[in-house]
Amino acid sequence: MFDKIIVGNGQIRPFFRFLLSVVGILTVITSVAFIVVKMPPIEHLDHRISLLFWYNLLMLPSLLALYMLLTRLLEQRPLASVGLAFYGRWINELGIGLVAGAGMIVAVACLERLLGVARFSLTPVSPEKVVIAGVFLFALLAVAAVDEELVFRGYPFQRLVDSGGPLAAVAAISVLFGVTHLGNPFHTWISTANTILVGVLLAVCYLRTRALWLPIGVHFAWNYFQGYVLGFPVSGLTLPEPILAARIRGPVWLTGGAYGPEGSILTLGIIFAGTVYFLLTRRIYITREMRELALGPGTGGKGENAVALGTAVPTEKP
Repeated sequence: MFDKIIVGNGQIRPFFRFLLSVVGILTVITSVAFIVVKMPPIEHLDHRISLLFWYNLLMLPSLLALYMLLTRLLEQRPLASVGLAFYGRWINELGIGLVAGAGMIVAVACLERLLGVARFSLTPVSPEKVVIAGVFLFALLAVAAVDEELVFRGYPFQRLVDSGGPLAAVAAISVLFGVTHLGNPFHTWISTANTILVGVLLAVCYLRTRALWLPIGVHFAWNYFQGYVLGFPVSGLTLPEPILAARIRGPVWLTGGAYGPEGSILTLGIIFAGTVYFLLTRRIYITREMRELALGPGTGGKGENAVALGTAVPTEKP
């Protein structure tokens, strides 16, 4: 009786695979955190930024190793099935994500500038320092985006989709995404709401493609342009030597205050608009390669996205 609850059709049921992956991720996080506190600080860097660098650098291979184990043992599929396959459209999807992520945060900055609550000027440091910081932050934020997408839109989320359907999975993981950011300094209820909503947007990006390239692009470009290009705090953290220095003046609910634009009510509207766009646009779809990898051989066909999202969006262009 107990075996039938856990196992179905000769395979561990998706919900229990989800639980196993959560245990694995918590083990990885604990192990990496234990190592990171013993790593040497990076010279001339804020201690928190230094810890973030080491943490994300070690998390990436650890998560990939964990997911390789889970996909091979529990799914009998390759690691690429998690959403990191180098198929025909991966560069296209990454590019769309980069443009969308940068465009959304620039739109927020423009709104704040038009309302007179933000002003921008060049950072008064040498160009060499700005370039060095740009290279470092590119590496840090790219790896961090991959890590977070693997954790929140990767294997655990995908098994929740299999178990309870996309709506329940998106709601649960997006709320968790918002809750995990409560540890960041200067958070507000608006910043938490924005983080939950952007979790929905990123989940939609995955479900519309069954790959992680689109959400990785959005996630990375949003953070990189927000912190390094525009000079805003990123989720309460100030990044070193940005291109522009942002001077903020106005109520926290409008500007985001020390948390950054992610704490602004303006961002709520931009994220909502972005979510609607990714739900409805025909520029993205599940390719035949990802349908076979993520959903199994012989699955899908026209309308797989409609089944996944409850919308009449085709899977693949004819």
